[in-house]
Amino acid sequence: MSLIDWGRLATLREDIGPESFDDIAMMFVTEIQDTLDRFTPGSETAADFHFLKGSAANMGLLAMVEACARAEETCDAGFTADIEDVKAVFLQSLAELETRMPSQIAAA
Repeated sequence: MSLIDWGRLATLREDIGPESFDDIAMMFVTEIQDTLDRFTPGSETAADFHFLKGSAANMGLLAMVEACARAEETCDAGFTADIEDVKAVFLQSLAELETRMPSQIAAA
């Protein structure tokens, strides 16, 4: 199973145009990485993961959506989320993106 909804990315690229899409893809990668980098165990909240989940959904990152949903539910239940799981899924998703979109990922 793919970590990425390639159809979603193609539709988004078509809707906003290639140049705007490249900018959004770079901004997305940077924003997600910056958010994940600032987390320390216990500092994250359900709202943080909800934000990440929404961004991932917009970009078609299916596995990232699932990882963030698990983390959000964990925080809502009063427990510390597995940040490393979310980071690992993000890195795996980037690796898959890079196979078909190297310019957007390399520039971020």
